[in-house]
Amino acid sequence: MSDQVRPRRAVVVSPMLTALREGTRDHHVVVERRLALPDRIRGRADLGVTLAALLAAWAPLERDLAAADWTGLPVGARLGEAAALLRADLTALGVVGVVASDRTSGVRLDTTPRAVGGRYVLLGSALGGSVIAPVVERRLGLAEGEGTRFFRRSGRAPGADWRDFRQALAGRGWSSAERHDAVEAARQTFEFVGRTAAVRPSG
Repeated sequence: MSDQVRPRRAVVVSPMLTALREGTRDHHVVVERRLALPDRIRGRADLGVTLAALLAAWAPLERDLAAADWTGLPVGARLGEAAALLRADLTALGVVGVVASDRTSGVRLDTTPRAVGGRYVLLGSALGGSVIAPVVERRLGLAEGEGTRFFRRSGRAPGADWRDFRQALAGRGWSSAERHDAVEAARQTFEFVGRTAAVRPSG
């Protein structure tokens, strides 16, 4: 085997992904400030309230995305779903009576470009969750994954999900109109999450 250093394969970045990153940067910052994670979680009750609020955002978004038109894009309609982890966390914390509404998110995610925009937001949240989880566990004296399965995406493969998503976007062309629709949907998704999940614990 040659001892020469093999050149690294260049990562192809889709113009769609570039448009999403650049077109939602400000929205991302705003929603992070509104969610105030992990600072808002100071006790188990705070964690329960936060998870319930996140479920109120995630459940309708994931339902809408599962029903969207993914024609022509080789990714599953349920790629990266995590609402079930929120429900498991609430159960682990002994929080009962939390039932996610069966309403829709109100975000238009019906076309493939719009669904891409929504999925971009939800998949990207896993990166922040991996940072939030250990902070919450240390602060509350929780075992790894205790009430933090959603943040850790326990049992999931967020890195592989993101890779598959990125490669799928790079595998086809996108018109300027499609990129515009995706960015618009991503912005609306950020706004919905910020509006729905930024409920502050009382007390």
